[in-house]
Amino acid sequence: MKRVAIILAFLGVGCGGGMSSRRLKPQIVAPPEAWQGVGRIAVLPPDNWTTEVGAEHVAWHRAVIAEILREKGYAVTPLVEVNRFMLKNRFTLAGEVRLYSIQELGQELHADAIFFWDITGPAGSMNIDVVKSDSTHLWGTGQVHLDLPYNTVSHASFRPGDQRWALAFGEVLRKLPHKP
Repeated sequence: MKRVAIILAFLGVGCGGGMSSRRLKPQIVAPPEAWQGVGRIAVLPPDNWTTEVGAEHVAWHRAVIAEILREKGYAVTPLVEVNRFMLKNRFTLAGEVRLYSIQELGQELHADAIFFWDITGPAGSMNIDVVKSDSTHLWGTGQVHLDLPYNTVSHASFRPGDQRWALAFGEVLRKLPHKP
């Protein structure tokens, strides 16, 4: 019995499974030809199903995501343009943007693809999807948990949770293809 417990602990199975982020595998990756024409991506605010992540943190997380997308070669619709779109439509929840079709969102946000993400549980459980403006599903993570078993060394004045999220976004988006 003791051997089984040790093996399960080593594999990260059981309470919390803190090793889950080390086994990230995107659930959807479109072939390279589907990515043709994707030069600019709009990062929407997340559907946030928790009380753990406030609006001030969501803004910072969107900026981190946008910067990672830029490093991968994509232009990013300025976050302020996305915010203005939300205000113009009097949207207070991210899910309300789904009243627009993907094609309409692409036109409104001057984007070739839309970056959707949902915070679904405590401590960073989420789902990320990138959808081309013609509704082609380009990339999706499925449900992932961003709890990493280590922390970053940084001289910036991030709170520990912010460092964890920034590192986790980098780990998840590492699997996103570079701009063709």
